[in-house]
Amino acid sequence: MRLNWLVSGRALKSLFVVLAVGGFVAASCTFNPGPAGSSVGSTGTGYGGTGILGQANHTGTTGQATGSAGSTGTTGTAAGNGNNPTPDGANCGAAQVGLQNVPPDLLIVEDKSGSMGNDLMDVKCMRGAACVTKWSQVVPAISMVVMQTDTTIRWGLKYFANNGTCGVNPGAAVPIGMNSGAAIIASLGMTMPGGSTPTRLAVQSGADYLMTVMDPNPKYMLLATDGEPNCAPGQATDADDQAGAVAAVMAAAAAGIPTFVVGVGNVAPAIATLNMLADAGGRPQAGATHYYPVSSTADLVTVLGTIGNMIASCSFGLGQPPPVPNNVGVYANGQTNMKIPQDTTHMNGWDYGAGMKSIVLYGAACDNVKSKAYKTVEAIYGCPGMIIP
Repeated sequence: MRLNWLVSGRALKSLFVVLAVGGFVAASCTFNPGPAGSSVGSTGTGYGGTGILGQANHTGTTGQATGSAGSTGTTGTAAGNGNNPTPDGANCGAAQVGLQNVPPDLLIVEDKSGSMGNDLMDVKCMRGAACVTKWSQVVPAISMVVMQTDTTIRWGLKYFANNGTCGVNPGAAVPIGMNSGAAIIASLGMTMPGGSTPTRLAVQSGADYLMTVMDPNPKYMLLATDGEPNCAPGQATDADDQAGAVAAVMAAAAAGIPTFVVGVGNVAPAIATLNMLADAGGRPQAGATHYYPVSSTADLVTVLGTIGNMIASCSFGLGQPPPVPNNVGVYANGQTNMKIPQDTTHMNGWDYGAGMKSIVLYGAACDNVKSKAYKTVEAIYGCPGMIIP
């Protein structure tokens, strides 16, 4: 991985993090800063003030003391004579960091209600008769994909319902982690359909669990279901809970956890609901059908592969939120200063991922990373009072 320095006067005033893509783009574009490199010798930092570009006699902002000169072109900090360092003192020097690949966290929230034991047309299988169930199509597809990608995606698995009616267990049946494919396959092999469809509780519980996974990786849920949500609070088991399920998916997306929605088998009565869930989750597919429909093992393998490629392509981990989140510039191709605009609509530009711990590129900006038109991507953090142009 080639790392670069920014050497312009503007950049040296405000640079905190440099993200470079270089040769890693072909495999993935999700990165996280590694250990910080040495401070650039152009800035000598003192607690009374900051000596900039090796200039002595720079007035301190807090202690009103004279900072000592930084050594031109060398690495190190120079002590000032004042007290009480400025609050942004640790964030405003030029620094270089290494990068490491960061795979996304993807929790499968799998419907195992009793209807998943029906055939693909949702007809109940007769005892002793040959019958290809929805569950028998889902299990091999998930097993195949997680084993193929468990070194590039941190998979986890959660079921609903868990008690034969409307119960949903906290946490995950298989926790999020690298190389989790074998554990997911083993869990699927010991699980059979049964119970109702408490989608609202499952999504809420899944989002709560992901919020406890303390890594900077972007986080997603994949909701796979075959019908209408039920188990509305305080009502009969089969009481419709469409509104509650949509609200839960929307709340997860607002918390920085988007949801992909997969409809399994003949879901004709639930098409409108599944479209609403997909829209609320923030990751609908284009076209009249916003969710991802699957009617075979091969369909689900294709959909899981598509979703895996989407989430692994253009996310850059930051480790922690920027010191001034509304004063960050994202640039492509180093000294050409090709600024990528922030775009909260996620059409073309960049926006923050969950918890402002990552920067995600969308649209043409993402395409340019994947095609290597963008050789490097740099995030420049501004300090209070230093506006990034």
